[in-house]
Amino acid sequence: MKKTGLVSVIAAAALASAGAHAQETYEIWHYYAAGSELAGMEALIANGNEAAQNAQFTGVIIPGNVVELRRQLQTAFLGGQPPAAYQSSMAFELKAFVDGGRLHPLTDVWEEIGGDEIFPEGVQRVVKVEGVPYGVPFDLSLINNVFYNTAIFEELGLEPPADWDSFMQTCTALSEAGYQPLGNAGGTFWSLYNFYAPLVSVLGEDGYYQLASGELGFDSPEFSEALDLYRDMMVSCYADNWSGKTWTQTADDVVNGDTGMFMMGIWVAAYFEQAGFTAGEEFDVFQAPGTIGKSIFQMDVLAVPAGSEAGIAAAEDFIVTAASPEGQAAFAVPKGSLAPNINVDPSVYGYAGAKFAEQFAQASAANAVLPNLFFLLPTAVGTELGVQIERFAIDPSDTVKAELMATLESLRQQALAEDAFIAW
Repeated sequence: MKKTGLVSVIAAAALASAGAHAQETYEIWHYYAAGSELAGMEALIANGNEAAQNAQFTGVIIPGNVVELRRQLQTAFLGGQPPAAYQSSMAFELKAFVDGGRLHPLTDVWEEIGGDEIFPEGVQRVVKVEGVPYGVPFDLSLINNVFYNTAIFEELGLEPPADWDSFMQTCTALSEAGYQPLGNAGGTFWSLYNFYAPLVSVLGEDGYYQLASGELGFDSPEFSEALDLYRDMMVSCYADNWSGKTWTQTADDVVNGDTGMFMMGIWVAAYFEQAGFTAGEEFDVFQAPGTIGKSIFQMDVLAVPAGSEAGIAAAEDFIVTAASPEGQAAFAVPKGSLAPNINVDPSVYGYAGAKFAEQFAQASAANAVLPNLFFLLPTAVGTELGVQIERFAIDPSDTVKAELMATLESLRQQALAEDAFIAW
């Protein structure tokens, strides 16, 4: 168990006379390196440290994303120096380390915080492996919303589209007026997140889960239809040179009035606000066609590596605080995400956050909550899905489409032979 050092190891007699307590310092690894994401993580750690009695935590940034953090963890596990806790995603991201005997089960913590009562059912099932919790959620973001520049929409007399036909009409109107219709960004996840709206439009919730569990093939007519819908309705609307931009650069294009719409996770709302771009006035948001009334979500959890009893005890105490309404709000408000704990007072959110909270509550009540498909699939399949969808977004030709379907179907067959799929 990795710790950064012993703070103030003082003679026991001196401690007793001073009434003080030595505090071990432990690490939390995460990949939130800047902006609102880093602000949220720092607030979460500060809140946990304030409540701690015998331990303090420091955040260690692993540059990149969940994939890079996974690589660094694998190295740390081999060297016997993992952090006391780390930011993980859900489902297969947890299961891969559980199967390797690397994670500590959080059964006692889950019972103490009342995990089955404070987290929605759709959230619970992607943090448990064979019924045992291995992660406690602290960060939930919806990824099926489209943000738009309200001044541009008002100038052109546009209303937020509610279906694919009106979405395409909006794209055409934006393009004819000289605006880039729809922003996108290069990277493993962004085109994939956009693709989920056409995918759900064709498959519905049941088909989405059938694809996740390996029951539905990537060579099926339904998956082919979803690719065509994505190509015709979204890829054709993408801004010029989108693949060379980061998501923050594309967000800047919306702020600057160059781009009309941008489908991105709800964390972009916090980025807009930090840039002085006001929610409900200068930008607003609508659910992507095909996902109205549904919530597709990405979620981060705190996971604890197996290791020393002292480190595990400190990490568990920290997680109990992080799961409280105060701890969840401490992270969610500056980061611009939603608190997974349903007991967090909705009044902590601003205009955009309140809108997202209402979307998630309605979707939860309708049992229409869909976890990010990337993490529901066996790791090799999910990773390749992200790679192939971005490739298709860059070159949406029939040749690339056929290669995409063949590549993914081959991986599905291999995973089926290895009995690697799970019905989450």
